[in-house]
Parts: sequence; structure tokens; C-alpha cells
Amino acid sequence: MTVYQGGAAPDPDSLYDVFLCYTWADGKEWADDMYTALSARGLDVFQDDLSVPEWAEDEMLPSVKAALLGSRVLVPLLTPCFDDSDHCWSELHLALSCGKALGGTAMRRIMPLTWKVPPAKVRPKALKKRKLTREGRSVEELADHVAHVVGEVREADDRRFGDAMTDGQSWIADELTGESGFVGRRKELWALHDALQEPGGTLDRGAPIVSVRGLGGSGKTTLCKQYGRWAARDHPGGVFVVELSGSDPLGRHDSGAVQAGFHTEMRRIAARLSLSGRAGTDEELRQLVGRHLSGLPPYLWIVDDLPASVSLREHPYLLAPSPNGRSLVTTRGSVRGTSRTEIVLSGLGPRPGLRLLTAHRGPDQEDIEERNAARGIVADLRAHPLALQITAGLTTAEGFTGYRSLLADLREDAGPVLELAEHLGHDLPAETARPLSGVLLRAFDALPAPAVRLLAAASVLAAAPIPHDLLTAVLRGADENPHAAATAMTEGIRTLESRGLVEEAQDVSGATYSVHALVGRAARVLLRDGTRRQVSQRAVRTLADLLDRTGTDAASRLRTLGLLAHVQAAANLAAPEGWAVDNGQWSLVAQSGRLRSELGDSAGAVDDFRALYASCRASPLCDPYITLRALVGLGAVLQENGALTQARELQERAVEELDALHGRDRFDHPHPDTLWAMNNLANTHQALGDHHTARTLLWETYRGWHGRYGPSARQALTALNNLVIAIGRGPGRHAAPTALRIATCAHERWTNTAGRDARGTVDSLFSIGANHLRLGDAAAALTAFEEVWQRRRSHLGDDHPDTLDARENIITARRRTAS
Repeated sequence: MTVYQGGAAPDPDSLYDVFLCYTWADGKEWADDMYTALSARGLDVFQDDLSVPEWAEDEMLPSVKAALLGSRVLVPLLTPCFDDSDHCWSELHLALSCGKALGGTAMRRIMPLTWKVPPAKVRPKALKKRKLTREGRSVEELADHVAHVVGEVREADDRRFGDAMTDGQSWIADELTGESGFVGRRKELWALHDALQEPGGTLDRGAPIVSVRGLGGSGKTTLCKQYGRWAARDHPGGVFVVELSGSDPLGRHDSGAVQAGFHTEMRRIAARLSLSGRAGTDEELRQLVGRHLSGLPPYLWIVDDLPASVSLREHPYLLAPSPNGRSLVTTRGSVRGTSRTEIVLSGLGPRPGLRLLTAHRGPDQEDIEERNAARGIVADLRAHPLALQITAGLTTAEGFTGYRSLLADLREDAGPVLELAEHLGHDLPAETARPLSGVLLRAFDALPAPAVRLLAAASVLAAAPIPHDLLTAVLRGADENPHAAATAMTEGIRTLESRGLVEEAQDVSGATYSVHALVGRAARVLLRDGTRRQVSQRAVRTLADLLDRTGTDAASRLRTLGLLAHVQAAANLAAPEGWAVDNGQWSLVAQSGRLRSELGDSAGAVDDFRALYASCRASPLCDPYITLRALVGLGAVLQENGALTQARELQERAVEELDALHGRDRFDHPHPDTLWAMNNLANTHQALGDHHTARTLLWETYRGWHGRYGPSARQALTALNNLVIAIGRGPGRHAAPTALRIATCAHERWTNTAGRDARGTVDSLFSIGANHLRLGDAAAALTAFEEVWQRRRSHLGDDHPDTLDARENIITARRRTAS
């Protein structure tokens, strides 16, 4: 065997028994001795030469990689300097990954030998079980042991590391972005692997909880999603990502907002698992998803971008919903005490950072000053991954003249750089904010017009995946040719992707685009002309139009959830830009709140209506009628969400103020808006158990609708249905007979007015059955309940909550009949 020297690649047909992995600093002499001893035992040994110049920038030369993939066993010589060597970790990572993929003889293929390294510092943990210490043993004894291991591997499985380099089945449940900027981080990948493969979490009674903490742009999300791909075989049940957007400056990060965002993500996951429509409340949905996932093999549950102010102890529901799930949390804050292992990310390090910076265009290897300038950029940027990724994009611009001029340019502290750094200082320390600001400023200056418009459009939306149709519509002007707009969109996306400013992914509804929160913040500071105000107005109109198209199928519902994530950012209710809030924005948030309520996201609906009401009250431009409509909506969704006392107080205020605003007709009938508010208030009283007040309000409501529109108007019949429920639940022996008589009348009117399949007709039939059951006539109740179930089943489906309720009523009636 010949020691590999420099760039002379080994014979492609050469195969090796042993690959020696070591550091030149303190392992070269030991490696030479091991090579000699192993070769004397008839083994083919590969020993690279770390002193050659080519190793200065490359993590692993192609010829070295080929030799490793052609080997049976890797022997890492773990010395005190080993852990600091990017080269050694590159080789160790590749061998361990291939060994895991080969299975069976996986760990026998890695035979670590240690010298002056305490057991606690041996990592990954898998090496501890196989390590053999040099202390007290001769090189000959170590060589005998390695030769024995090679013999075992050869006899059990004669494959080599390279046999693992095949495409396997992907178990990743979501399309995960983040690959483009991933370099290095091999220690962190194995730290995640070690922590997640061991039982013993802190909040979920045994399942692992691991957190990754770091500054904005440090690559937390990229690392975790890359781990999801790399360790897919360890999580055959799938990889699920819950995006919380905790670093989005346009979003709210209080407990209520986090809960609403989580439930939106749960509905997205449920839709992907074909579970939509089978649960009503948020808790029922979480239990449904948990039951489904509990029947799968182990899975990975990534909670991405947890707000720094949110505690997992207060929000344990964020974690994997079943015991076989492994939870991985990313945050800018700290979750110590709630996760067993916390991994803190810093800069990438000089060599991985240089690799990321020069990904598109490498420096001239013969020009030492150019290579040193590239290293200087990495050092100035503190090897910050996002800054390096964007700087790498600058090297693709037409005006790029080399790393020396780029370094000089970045070292100029212009006024706009300092201003932007002050804005980014909310998320980053000054030593990172200033160089990143310089990079962002130059990246924006180098963008062509279509890319600037796209970035402006993205900056008025949330830091969440942006659907293609939303971004296209927001980008297109009212008078712009559709073909020209599509061309500008394509060119703009291509430019932004190449500059590291946007990432594209595929969702079930098509392409989506993600802009990092720090890039969005920079856009809001640097793009201050009228462009962003115009695209903000178009975003509001576009979202309203797209939400109007919401259908009942699962794909449409999932698409709508993706759109709703951008409503509050586009509406700009908090007015951080200084723009006036108008009726279009208020209407959009009201529309969002209603849709969230219909989709079962009651917490999200509360969040929307609360923000809407607060904005209306704070703005002197808001019409009093819009303010009251927001108050009515907030009271209704609070009632749906179980906050009954708070809902009652708001609804009482709404009824009083609407009655004062609209007045009554000449027959003393309240205005329709007031009647709807009274109906909501009655439902809340009924939920609180105050049936007397509920009946009084519903009688007045029914008389109001009856007087305005007649006895067969849908509004009057809806009030009659509600009145039947309130009377039937009331005290006294006359309650059920009276309710049954009114329900029968309502059912006849509903059938004649709207048909047998209308929801109101079916609801009145349910009331007939319920009151028959109260009166002890189980057979008549069963007949009514069976018809209700058949009609709900045919129109809503087997898994709809209303259909399931009807089925339970049938079971109850049958039990009563049998008894």
C-alpha cells in the first residue's frame, strides 16, 4: 500500500481494508506506526497526507472520499486535536452515515482508538461503546485488535462504505426547505442524533425533547430540517414541522398567538394525513392526530421558531402528540429545564464558512491575496451562515470583480449600514448586526427591478411560506400585462434564489416561497419608497379575493390555512409603517376570523377579531358601525372558544350600542344587526346555564325577525330552532312538550321553505328527536335521529363532528328502547 500524496488520486480500482482517520497535529506519528503494523498483517491500508496544500480549503478531496467509500473499516485515531479538525469530522461523519445505512455490521465498521482523550469527550456517543484506549497497549496489540475487527466484518458482510450510497425511500412528510445553505455542522448533527435516540425527556414522560438555540440567521431551522433528511431512517413514521414564526416582527408572540398558530399548523398536518373534518375542537384535533401518529413507527416532531418569550412548561401541547414522537425545538431563547439537551449554535467556523461563501465562485487558487480576502470576509462576518449565504449571492452578480474588492466594500460603514444595524439590533448583537447590515445593503443595491418588487411584496407578508398565486397577484399591477408579470416573477425569483434571499419549496397546493425574517426586516427598512405601500394595498385585495374562493374540499382548506397566516401582516393593523388603516384591511381580518371559525380554528378566530377590535377602537378613522361589527364578531368567537363570561360582557355591550346606533322600526322591532347580536348573547346565556334569560332574548329575537320578514324567513326559523333548544332545556313539566310542539312547527316551515336537506331542517328534526327522548318516547326519538344521521352523512360525510354526534344519539335512543 502506498501513502496517498497530494492530488494524485489512487487507482479507481483500489479497495482498502482500513482507512486511517487522524490529525496531522498530534496523530501523524501514531498513524505512521499503525499503517506499518496493519500492513504487516496483510491489510490494505489507506493513509492520507494532511500536509498537502489542497487540504487548506476542501473538507475532503474527491480522491480521499473515493478511498473512504472503497474501505471496509474506518479507524479514527482520537487524539486531543481530533475534535477540532473539520477534515476528521468530515471523514468520520461520512463513515458513520454509511455504516448506519448498511445496518447489521454498522458499528463494527468504525473502530475508534483513543489516546489522552477522556471518555466524556468521545463523540458521537456510538464511539464510546467500541473505543479501545492506547494507554497500556502497544501499537502491535492495537493492530491485532483492528485486524480481528476487519476479519469479522469481512466474514459477516463484505460490503464497503460506498455500497451505502444509494437512493432510499424518503419518509419526510413535509417538503422541507433549508438544504441550499447547509454546510458543516457535523458535530451538531451527531449531537442531535445522540440526544434524540435516547429515552428520558423532561416534559413528556420519556420521549426525547431536544432544543437548538442560536441567533437569528445562525441556521437553526436549516440544521434541524437537514437532520430530518439525514436521519430519516431513524424516524420511519415521518418528519413533521410546526412553523410558529416566533421571529417574525409583524406577528404577535403572546401565548394566545402561539396557541392559534399551533392549531393552524395542526390542521395543516391533519389535512396532509387525510384527517380533516374528523375533529371539531382544537383539543379533539390534537388527540385525533396523536392517535393516528401513535400507530406509526417513531417520528420526528420539529417545533420551529418558538418565540423566545414562550415557555414549554406553559405550552406542553406544542410537543409531539404521542409518546413515539421525538420533539426537536428551535428558538432564539432558551428552554433549559424543559428539554434534556440544548444545542447552542455559533458561527460555522473558518473552513465551512469559506465553503459556503465560495459556493458559487471560488477564489483563484494561485492568487494568495484573493484567497486571504475570502478568508477575511468569513472572519468579518463571524462565519454567520445567513450573512455568508447572502454574500455568496453577491458573487453571482455581474458587477462582481473579486473577493478583495468585495472585502473592501463590506468594510465601509456607510450611514444606511449603521441605520439598518440599529434595526437588526433587536435580534442580533452589534458585532453581528453591523456586518450583516452591510451585506444586506449591498445585496439589495445589486438587485434588478423585478427582484426588488418581489422582495417588497414579500416584506408586507408574514415570515411564513408564501403561496405562488398570492405572490404573483400581489406583484402584478392593475394595468400590467399578465405575460409580462409572469416573466418578471420568474426572473425575480431566479435572481433572489441565486442571491440567497428566498427559498422555494413545493406544497400540496403548488410552489411556495420563504424569506428569512431578518431579510424581511431589512426590506421594510431599506425599501421605503411608495412600492411597499402599493403592494400592501394589493396584498389586502388579493388575500380577500383568494379567501372568497375557499371551498369545502381538503386541498382548498389546506390552501386557505396557508393564506390565513399572512392576513394580519398584510392588514398592518398595528400600523408600524405609519400607514392609515382602512375598511379594506378591517374587512379582510373580519373575513379571516369568520373563515378560521368555520375551519374549526376558534383560537385563531379570537386572535383575528381581538386585533381587529383593538385597531378599530384605536383609529379615529374607523366607522362606529365597523367597530361594533368587530365587537359582535369577537363576542361570537369567544363564546365558541369557551370564554363565556368575557363573551357575555362584550355581547351585552354590542346589543346595547347597536340598538342605540340603529334604533328600531315603527313596530319596535330591533335592527337586523341588533337581532343577530341578541341571538349570540342568548346562546352565551344558554351555555352558561341561564336558560330563562336565553328564552327571553330568543323570544324577542324571533318576534323581531317574524315582524320584519315574516314567519317563514330563514332568520325567523333559525331563531325558532334556537328557541326550541332553550325551552327544551328549561325546568318544569311543560318544557319538553312545548319544545316538541314548536320544533314540529319549525320543521314543517323549514321543509316547505328550504327543503328536507337544509341544515335548519335537519337541526329542527334533531330537536324533535331530543324532546321525544326527554318525554320517554325512545322509539320516536330513534326514528328522528336515524333520519338526521342519514341526511348529515350524505351531505357532511361520515367523519364530520355533526354526523358523529347524530350516530351517538342513535346509540343512546337504542339503549333507551332496549331498556
